[in-house]
Amino acid sequence: AIELANLPTPVEHTKIDLENSKIINNLWIKRDDKTNSVYGGNKVRKLEFIIADIKKQGLKKLLTFGGIGTNHGVATALFCRQNDIDCKIFLFDQPTSPSAIDILILMASFGANLKHKGSLFSTVLHFYLRQFFCRSSYYYLPAGGSNVPGCIGFVNAAFELKDQIESGQLDEPDYIYCPVSSTGSLAGLSLGCQLAGVESKVVGVRVSPSHLGPIPACTKRTVMALVEQTYAYLRKMDSSTPKIKLNDIKLEESFYGAGYGEPTGEAIKATEYFEKANIKLDPTYTAKAAAAVLKFCDDNPDKKILYWHTYNSSDISNLIDGTKFDNIPSELRYVLN
Repeated sequence: AIELANLPTPVEHTKIDLENSKIINNLWIKRDDKTNSVYGGNKVRKLEFIIADIKKQGLKKLLTFGGIGTNHGVATALFCRQNDIDCKIFLFDQPTSPSAIDILILMASFGANLKHKGSLFSTVLHFYLRQFFCRSSYYYLPAGGSNVPGCIGFVNAAFELKDQIESGQLDEPDYIYCPVSSTGSLAGLSLGCQLAGVESKVVGVRVSPSHLGPIPACTKRTVMALVEQTYAYLRKMDSSTPKIKLNDIKLEESFYGAGYGEPTGEAIKATEYFEKANIKLDPTYTAKAAAAVLKFCDDNPDKKILYWHTYNSSDISNLIDGTKFDNIPSELRYVLN
């Protein structure tokens, strides 16, 4: 791995004031919004291993994809630029919230080669067809940085949490919650907790489509597939990796709402509650996961819950470079108005 993240990220006991004077008092937050002072969030952990893998393979170009508000795209563009790697991103449409617009502008500011591909299905199709026909010159990175190297970043994160538990920074949680889209964070934490001996139940809150047409995209099976691939790789590379029976994947699917990036009433409320505790959420990922966390905390006040916060909290306003707006595809420039 290469060093991109400021680790370990802090763990904080956080009180959340709800309506009618009700208080959530059994919640801890893992502050992965603070992984990097320039641009934080969960992708930084993944990119430490992904960029190391790119360099190991001697490649100079990367292709990935995401929505026009993809935090993965921003982090990948930033750290590719810092490591002299050309970054191309295929983009699909999503609701144009203010945060999504800021993300699009940031990707352009970081010099990413942005290509608009329309629908999610069309974007995925273009990505995998390109990988099939032009494999050699690019490093092909799935959305969210959720390949085996990226997943290992979150296996490591579970060991980091284990150290924080052992040093008394928090008791071992009964449950760990995180948002799930491209599956890498959930897969890595699920595997990592088993390998580290953390008994917490890891629960992913699905915030993206379960299927693209007939193709599974965010399901228990797709998460488990990445867990199995990563575990097999770790066993191959290090014979001291213990032999374990992999746990079932826990996926909460009732907070997704009408679609990817479409806000829900519960998510809007969660954003307001967390804002009072000085935690910023985004409507696509973290707000829906936070809504699930608040419901579970409220229903289970005797349980200790850790919410793994994956959204960047660094100030991005000074990163925007207006001279780079030409990098935004013409068919997407309407969002700037």
